[in-house]
Amino acid sequence: MKIMFRVAIVASLFSLLIPAQTSRAQKLQQVRVALSTPTPHMAPLWVAKDRKFFEKHGLDVQLILVNSGSLVAQMFAAGELQITANAPASLVNLVAAGEKISFFLGLSNTSPFSVVTQPNIRRAEDLKGKRIGTARFGGSSHISALIALEHLGLDLKRDKITLIQTGVDPDRMAALENKAIDAGMLQRVATKIMTSKGYFPLLNMLHAKINYQNTGLAMKRDYGAANPKSIDGLNRAMIEAYGFIFHKDNKQAVKEIIARNLRLPKVEAAEDFYLEALEELDRKPFPSLDGMRIVIKYVAEQNPKAAGIKVEEIVDTSWLRKLDAEGFFEKVYGGK
Repeated sequence: MKIMFRVAIVASLFSLLIPAQTSRAQKLQQVRVALSTPTPHMAPLWVAKDRKFFEKHGLDVQLILVNSGSLVAQMFAAGELQITANAPASLVNLVAAGEKISFFLGLSNTSPFSVVTQPNIRRAEDLKGKRIGTARFGGSSHISALIALEHLGLDLKRDKITLIQTGVDPDRMAALENKAIDAGMLQRVATKIMTSKGYFPLLNMLHAKINYQNTGLAMKRDYGAANPKSIDGLNRAMIEAYGFIFHKDNKQAVKEIIARNLRLPKVEAAEDFYLEALEELDRKPFPSLDGMRIVIKYVAEQNPKAAGIKVEEIVDTSWLRKLDAEGFFEKVYGGK
C-alpha cells in the first residue's frame, strides 16, 4: 500500500508539472515577422530565432518569407503581420495612404548594391540610352538604382535610361549574361561572381558611402503602443543576436545559421555571405534619419502623396535609445 501511495503521489506531481510547463509555453507572445528577401543582413533575425533569444524575452517569433516587399506591405496593412523586415519604400507608400507606421530598427543602413555593367561599359556616360535591371519597382534595388544614377550624374528621362524588373540577383545575373540588360543592381556575392567573369563594377554604393536606409524592422504604431513589453523584448533579443554575430568565436555558428536560411549546399559557401553581414550590420542599429529622407524623396517622385511626409512620422528611435540609455549595448558587447 505504501508503494502504491508513493506512485500515486509521484504521478500526481508529474501531472501538475505538465500544465505548468504548458502554461509557461503559452505565456510566449506570438509575433509574425515577414522577411521580403533572404539576404545576409537578415542574419540577426535568424540568429535570434536559432539561439532562442526571442524565447528568452518571452516571444514566439515566426519568421515568414514573402518574396515581395510590396506584398509584405499589403499583408502588413491588412493586419496579417505584426512586424515587417523589408525595404522602407513600400512602407512610405502606406504612410502616404494614411497608415501610422514605426520603423524602429535598421537592419541595413546602407545600400548593398553595386551597378555591374557589361564589359564594354566602363564610364557613367556609357549608360545613356541603356537598360538597367532591378527587382520589383519600389523595392530596395529599384530605389538604389535611382540613387546610383543621381550619384553618377545621370537622369532617367534626360539620358533615356530604362529600368527593367528582372527579378532577384540570379535573374539579373542571367539577364546580364544573355545581354537582356546593359547593367544590373547586384549585391556582394553576385557582384563578385560577375566581376570574375569580366563584367565591370561601375559603382559600389557601400564603398562610396552613399546615404540610404535599406532594410529594417517596422510595425504599426498602435501595435507598439498596445504591446510595449513585446517590442522591448524583441529589440533586446535582436541586440543580443548582433552581439553573437560580432563575436569572432561564433563565426562558424553564424555561418551555419546563414547557410541553413539561405539553403546553401554547404557551410563553406556561407563565407562571403557572413562577410557581407558583418559589412552591412551596425553595432547600434538605429534607423538612419537622413537615409529615410532620401527614400521619401525618391518615393515622392513616383507617388506625390508622399511628398509631405516628415521622417519623424516613420522613424522611431525611442526603443533603441531606451536600451542605449540603460547600458544594454555595453552589457551585450562587453565593452568591446
